[in-house]
Amino acid sequence: MFDVLVARSHAAVTAAELFVPVPEHAFARAALSRVTAHGKRTASFSNGLTFLSGPEGSGKSLLARQAILECLRRQPKLRYIIATAVELTDLLALADELQSLTELLELFGSLDLLVCEDFHELEGEPVRQESLLSLIDHSSGDGPRVLVTSRKLPGELRDFSQRWVSRCHGGLCATLPWPGLEARRELIARLAQARHLPLCQPVAKSIEWLAEHWAFSPRDISRSIDHLAEACHTQQAVVDIPFLERLLSQETHTVSLSLDAIATVVAHEFGVEPGDLRSRSRHQGLIIPRQCAMFLAKELTGRPLEFIGGYFGERSHTTVSHSLSRLRELLPQTPTLRQQVQKLRKRLAELKREDCA
Repeated sequence: MFDVLVARSHAAVTAAELFVPVPEHAFARAALSRVTAHGKRTASFSNGLTFLSGPEGSGKSLLARQAILECLRRQPKLRYIIATAVELTDLLALADELQSLTELLELFGSLDLLVCEDFHELEGEPVRQESLLSLIDHSSGDGPRVLVTSRKLPGELRDFSQRWVSRCHGGLCATLPWPGLEARRELIARLAQARHLPLCQPVAKSIEWLAEHWAFSPRDISRSIDHLAEACHTQQAVVDIPFLERLLSQETHTVSLSLDAIATVVAHEFGVEPGDLRSRSRHQGLIIPRQCAMFLAKELTGRPLEFIGGYFGERSHTTVSHSLSRLRELLPQTPTLRQQVQKLRKRLAELKREDCA
């Protein structure tokens, strides 16, 4: 399993998407300079780690892969692993079962760099938290440099070990904020060029229009550029303001309910956060709310399962299909849940009418 993680990490870095540095990334990139420093951890930060937080799709993974690429330019034989917190703790638990935990910890200790992603998924998981902390403790001293990414700052994590919060605060914390208008202009311009998007002259007008209307995360902007390129190819069109306005009007008419709206309404009904529904967390309290959100998203928007899965925590078509089947089985047997889903349908229908008014 360790070798599989290594191979997959190498493939992820090799296939890294286009990285567009924007002003909002300046502090985070400076913070990551301690990760890209040559050699293993030095005494100056032997007891700390680098903690990178930011909203979903803000570019944390992309920035981490960029940091690894910078390391590789100076240290071609860099030994590194990129894995989620859940994957790491699953591997540690398996090694413990097989009585090979000591050997696994030694393998991790031989790394130069460990990137632990989606740290927030360990909320309310004390056993996993302690397991991961033991790995970090074992790697201290002459072990690998450690980069942790999370959608939440250490102090915002719920049901988290105070030891972990202190450990994170003892390191260097940086945040990737949502891109502003200037950053979106730069990002759209670079991505449009890379995707060979047929922009009408003057190009700046179309880019400005998109930057004003696409107040999205970098990941969603990238997906939207792909969608726009596909629309241009299908309709044999070039990108100008009338084309963009027409496309936006068609999308608004076709899908009058956004997945954001569905996630917000469902989260409120179940007393959870919309961001938690969109996370990869498998916390027991999120399973039914997320299944309901995906069920209603399919029913009310007609979006493909791949799209819905991508929105709700990068889940696969198969995972979403299984979740919908499971909920359909539960509804006839659970009157309370059935009433909640009906209530949600009614609220979302009202929301749809409000949007059309």
